[in-house]
Amino acid sequence: MFCCAGCEAVWHVLHSCGLEQYYALQRAAGSTANRPARATSHAYLDHPEFHARHVHCVHEQCARVELRLDGLKCAACMWLLEALARIEPGVTSARVDLGRSIIMIEWSPSRVTLSQVADRIAALGYCVRPIGTRASREQWRRQDRRWLIDIAVSGAISGNVMAIAFALYGAQFSWMDDSIRQFLQWTSLALATVTVVWPGRTFLSNAYHALVTRTPHMDIPIALALVAGLVGGAVVTALGDPGVYFESIGMLVFLLLIGRFVQFRQQRSARHEIELICALVPQTARRVLATGTIEEVPVDALRVGELVEVRSGESLSADGTLESSEASLDLQLLTGESRPVRVAAGNAVSAGVRLLGSAPILIRVSAAGATTRAAAIANMVQDAASKRPATVEFANRIAGWFVLCVLITTAIVGAVWWMIDPTRVLPVVIAMLVVTCPCALGLATPLTMMASLGQAARAGILVRGGDVLERLARAGTLILDKTGTVTEGSMRVLRQYGESDAIQLAAALEAKSAHPVARAISELARVDAAHQIDDVHETLGRGIAGTVDGKRVEVCTWSFIANTALKADPLEHTEARRMVCDGLSPIAILIDGRVRALCGVGDPIRKDAATLVEGFRRRGWIVCLASGDDAMITAQVGTALGIPRELVRGECTPHDKVEVASQQTQRPVVMVGDGVNDLPAMAASDVGVAVRQGTETTISHADVALTGAGLAQLFALVDGARRTIRTVHVNFGISLAYNIVGGALAATGTISPLIAAILMPLSGLTVTVVALRMPRFGARQRGGASEVRP
Repeated sequence: MFCCAGCEAVWHVLHSCGLEQYYALQRAAGSTANRPARATSHAYLDHPEFHARHVHCVHEQCARVELRLDGLKCAACMWLLEALARIEPGVTSARVDLGRSIIMIEWSPSRVTLSQVADRIAALGYCVRPIGTRASREQWRRQDRRWLIDIAVSGAISGNVMAIAFALYGAQFSWMDDSIRQFLQWTSLALATVTVVWPGRTFLSNAYHALVTRTPHMDIPIALALVAGLVGGAVVTALGDPGVYFESIGMLVFLLLIGRFVQFRQQRSARHEIELICALVPQTARRVLATGTIEEVPVDALRVGELVEVRSGESLSADGTLESSEASLDLQLLTGESRPVRVAAGNAVSAGVRLLGSAPILIRVSAAGATTRAAAIANMVQDAASKRPATVEFANRIAGWFVLCVLITTAIVGAVWWMIDPTRVLPVVIAMLVVTCPCALGLATPLTMMASLGQAARAGILVRGGDVLERLARAGTLILDKTGTVTEGSMRVLRQYGESDAIQLAAALEAKSAHPVARAISELARVDAAHQIDDVHETLGRGIAGTVDGKRVEVCTWSFIANTALKADPLEHTEARRMVCDGLSPIAILIDGRVRALCGVGDPIRKDAATLVEGFRRRGWIVCLASGDDAMITAQVGTALGIPRELVRGECTPHDKVEVASQQTQRPVVMVGDGVNDLPAMAASDVGVAVRQGTETTISHADVALTGAGLAQLFALVDGARRTIRTVHVNFGISLAYNIVGGALAATGTISPLIAAILMPLSGLTVTVVALRMPRFGARQRGGASEVRP
């Protein structure tokens, strides 16, 4: 397998120079190098259905499309692909987004077709596939443009207002002509008004809707501070007095807009990742025409009743019924079933499952595109996500009381000073409004969360947002998927019985098969062994047979042995039953018609799974096990992990897992899984966690993705979340204490508005330092493993 076309060129250079002996050992072992799967045809890219959904017409002689690239590895790949305009006539430009593995191509449809461009890209060593829809991508660009314009306007205004403020502050200690001072103050007022009304409209609008719905929101004190500061400054300016502090308003809008934009991008990304479920289903299908010829078309062009061909190793492109005699399918991604399932002709099959075996099959389409089962799972995820209980941030829980206290206190202080010295009322009130500006209160949560997310990422724990950490800060219910989560997710030979020579012959024979069980047994073969293998026949549902070194070797399921007259020793029957009781699949190895050995094949439990369960129990969590696998096997795994039988449930459909998550009373509910069948339960839970071996779809949509091997990072995640919320509380304490002390000093007339404007940033600075230093996540990556520090 080559990571890029450059490496492939080096390989050819080595062979052209006679240096290929390096690969002699590989060839002697009988193994073959894997190559990236490439579509045999890109004709579907020229289909009208595809162009309607994905292609944007720039003008009559130019079209634009964005495609996802498989095999993109480094900057050299980007350089090679961006040279496409020089090597493919008709292509005007090609730009690669290395981070997202996306290429944007502009070409002239009258000179070259899109399929020809894709063929050229495939010749360079890369595969292309469609992404999203044109309308959704244009909408995202418009949203980003609006946000960036608001941030740019706010930043420009803040810089100018800050420069004017320096001049006005200097006038407090030296002479400035009164007309110039008035001009600068009115200019600052005009600029501050623009930044509040235009870029700051987000906070004003949110505060208005929060007041209408009587829902406390952090934007209420922020909007109040903006309006109060603006009105107070306008009054001072109108009266011709010095001392206005519009720069604080401008900087507050600018900094909060940046934080809000980052949050918006994260939320939009989370909504978009649900579309990755469609990646389970191929974007193209081989449609069989009435004449018997096969054409490759987009899945959106399929119609009910049409025939589709699926080849070995490919995923089904549509729901339908099996027209061929029988097939062996891998349902793990959709159902969690760890073992291949045999499907007879006439039975229903679902898009997204993978075909095992060597012969192609025919599917009669019953549903395609948005009506498939994979799309239904996507809808379940959306429904569950929309029903998720809202997590109210700590700041919002006290925002209403904070606003009320500030208003009442400021009104009382103003009234008292009106009776003592009316000339000092306005400076005192402005000083209170400035010094009690909820800047630190507004920044406490996002700064702490941002710092925690960075700490978690450096520890190999990718968290979707700060609200996830808040939900994880207290003990709740942990639901574990079995296949691929507490188990390794791959078939392995866990027990051997009988003659070792027979097992070696079977391992050599199984190397000729692509079946998961065959791959597990073939791993037992000695590297230095060479065998003569002839007359190989593989029978679906039974096993494989052939001649190895002159001996007739058969590898088949034990159920086949039990239902035939083949001879087996009573001890072998006993061992086979023992394997079944232990959750293993017994595979019989026959040499010249007689059983000589048994292999117990199963999915091994992770070494750290039992430690994980015990550790979460000590932390006060309830641990459950839910799997789509066989109920007996799931129960045996639960027993091995020490999970009570009543908390173990097998043979779960995606809907069943949603019910399990919804029925839990101890919150939060955390669902840990790796398959697409776990996505609805993840969405229905308070937090969804994807382990490292999970599918790309699961990892992209989960609230948390663990990148380290094993499950130890779950401990670091929970402990780090608890420390994060503790830091949030500390920061809120600091900001509230600052507001109380600063407000008291302003109320007594001890500090002027100028001193208040100087003190106001100190609270934000203190909160920033605490946020950057306090949160810690105990998981660190060392040598590819995850370690948890106490």
